[in-house]
Amino acid sequence: MDSKLFIFIAACFSSLCWTGLPSIPLTLACLLLALICFFFRKSRLLACCLLGFSWMASVGHWQYSLQLPLSTLEQAILVTGELESLTHQYKEPRFNLRIEQIDTEPLSFKRLVRVSWAEPSWQLKQGQRVQLMLKLKPPHGLANEGGFNYQQWLFSEGIGASGYVKASINNLLLADSVSFRQRQLDSLLQLNLPQQAWIAALTLGYRGLLEDQDWLLVQSTGIAHLIAISGLHLALVASLSYFILAWLCGALVSRFYQLHHINLHKLALLGTLFTTYCYAALAGFALPTARAWIMLLLLITLFLCNLNLSLKRVLLLCTGFFMLLFPLSIFGLSFWLSFSAVLIIIFVFWRWPQKHNGFSVLGALTVMLRIQLGLSVLMLPIVAWQFGYISWISPLVNLLAVPFVTLILVPLCLVGIIGLNLFPLVAEWIFSAVDHLLGFALYLLAGTQQIPWAVTQLLVIPGLVWALALVALIVLLLPPVGKYKPLVLLLLLPLLSYGFKEKNDNWTIDVLEVGQGTAVLITKDHQVILYDVGPAFPSGFNMGDSVILPLLKARGITSVDMVFISHWDNDHSGSLPMLQTQIAIKQVLTTSDMCRLGHELAWQGLQIKILWPDDPKLHNDNNSSCVLHISDSQHSILLPGDIDGKTERELVARWGDSLKSDILLASHHGSNSSSVTSFINKVAADYVVFSQGFMNRWNFPRPEVLTRFSQLDAQLLSTSDVGQVSFIFEYQSKKLAVLQTFRQDRYPYWYANFPIDEKLRDL
Repeated sequence: MDSKLFIFIAACFSSLCWTGLPSIPLTLACLLLALICFFFRKSRLLACCLLGFSWMASVGHWQYSLQLPLSTLEQAILVTGELESLTHQYKEPRFNLRIEQIDTEPLSFKRLVRVSWAEPSWQLKQGQRVQLMLKLKPPHGLANEGGFNYQQWLFSEGIGASGYVKASINNLLLADSVSFRQRQLDSLLQLNLPQQAWIAALTLGYRGLLEDQDWLLVQSTGIAHLIAISGLHLALVASLSYFILAWLCGALVSRFYQLHHINLHKLALLGTLFTTYCYAALAGFALPTARAWIMLLLLITLFLCNLNLSLKRVLLLCTGFFMLLFPLSIFGLSFWLSFSAVLIIIFVFWRWPQKHNGFSVLGALTVMLRIQLGLSVLMLPIVAWQFGYISWISPLVNLLAVPFVTLILVPLCLVGIIGLNLFPLVAEWIFSAVDHLLGFALYLLAGTQQIPWAVTQLLVIPGLVWALALVALIVLLLPPVGKYKPLVLLLLLPLLSYGFKEKNDNWTIDVLEVGQGTAVLITKDHQVILYDVGPAFPSGFNMGDSVILPLLKARGITSVDMVFISHWDNDHSGSLPMLQTQIAIKQVLTTSDMCRLGHELAWQGLQIKILWPDDPKLHNDNNSSCVLHISDSQHSILLPGDIDGKTERELVARWGDSLKSDILLASHHGSNSSSVTSFINKVAADYVVFSQGFMNRWNFPRPEVLTRFSQLDAQLLSTSDVGQVSFIFEYQSKKLAVLQTFRQDRYPYWYANFPIDEKLRDL
């Protein structure tokens, strides 16, 4: 039984490594073969493997089938649906909408989409039934080294499209049926407490009120698991519920002789199941909470049925159920963090078992201390791999924060939320006390951020290297076996080797995916220059925070030698102010100073020539773009900004064959006003890169431009299609460039590169 469950689960997990989804005929063939094996009672392990394989392939095809037709994504559509997300009035709403109908056509299966609305016509609430005019796109996210993979997150959440609400008289509130959870959030916010964002997170699992500085505090101190309702909180509620119900039922049964036959233990367990279900509902049945409740349900069911299963089998059964009920969750990070934490807790109990029978406060504190230390130490490689930092202060913070949150704050919040519905004045007093406690705790936490060694930022290190480090830690914590145990330290050598920077004469060009904008990174010997920095938006979202800084951090780069700003349009320069506050920039060059015709710079053995503009005042903003030619005498790239055909002809007349380059960043993102034939022929690039937004409203790159470039024997690449485009050259070598794209070479997995209609993949 255990081996069959393990094989099924391993086959499901194998879908994480697929670079493409198996075809439907292959999926059906695997399912049929598995059924034949079961029917004839042959090769049961193979049958379980094929079942896991076909199950995950079926899930993938089902998600693909739920994609909205391309015809509905190319125009505004009128939809009817229900709001599924908690909302509040302090920020521009961004919410999940379960679509039931498009125009007048009901959907056989509801679709989940993620939508923003800049100026809502009414106060949005979870549970409302609405009619909205939407402009949607297929699931898509920026694909860059070190950045957050939004597209994979959308897939793991089952979200089939994203977009925004268009202003329309047809935007209507059809039914104001506000959910219970939304009413609780509204009641909390009416208290207007200073720490209401944290209280909402602890009470309802809603983290939408937390600001950027709050998340920075959470990450640097390692307390993210405490501000979301998860397995830890559910276990606390289950324990409190069991003891309270057992005490109440015992007091009741002892007074009535007729009730003495009742099994108080089973009655308390059933009551605990109900109370924890209500608590999970309060958290909106978020995946971590739902997984914890299902595990509790399975454990209580096994006990009530008098089934004594081994811990290994229980873990395998729970994981198997998760694969069947929440198959998409394995593509999200929270599943793996929770799964790792459970395995570590089991390891701690196995390695340091509780030797004393009965309950004691000292024994409980000892167990809690062991678990927390085990989690803090063994989770370090996992957190470092996923987030690129190590919080050295995290073990100490969690040692104090876990009991404070779980034994004081969470019980008070639960009593308070019950009081909001029964005794509002008492609830207000309770939440006021929670607010003061949180304020003091956050003050202490903020102090830990000032400790110089509290957090160490790391390079991007392969998962295999971190896995070896984790194995080394586990082996070191095992009981002593022989005299060769210190040799396990050899497993740490690959990790230690990443602390040394090897001198490298190669130089790299990275055209980053920054939506409708431009950002190009030139790297040589761990030093960088930037050509444009991408846009920033009124919401605060910018490409510096989301793309450029994560990539620089991933490569261990702490300063930028030069930033060239081609011109001052937002899509080229918007992120500059933010970058200047977050990283050391030695020099910013614009058309107001050195970024003009005639200037030349030498950097790391590369020659940087400014080919344009002659005088920015003589041209419009686009045509005054700073045009760079960067070369090592063997290979080169031409960066023309947003110049149009007129300026391109000027460059041809002035520079002629000197424009020849291996790589061309297409002018003005592929606009038809640029990339004239004479310019294309003179540059004669081997690679042409278009940097533009996915399904942008200008339809860049324009078909006419693609037709003109098709006359060249050049490879055309679009950042919106392949993500970050990287070229690696050997310095002053005639060897061809090594080309890597993020979606095809660095992260080619099927769940992170959701298929889009072939019409959009012509490049």
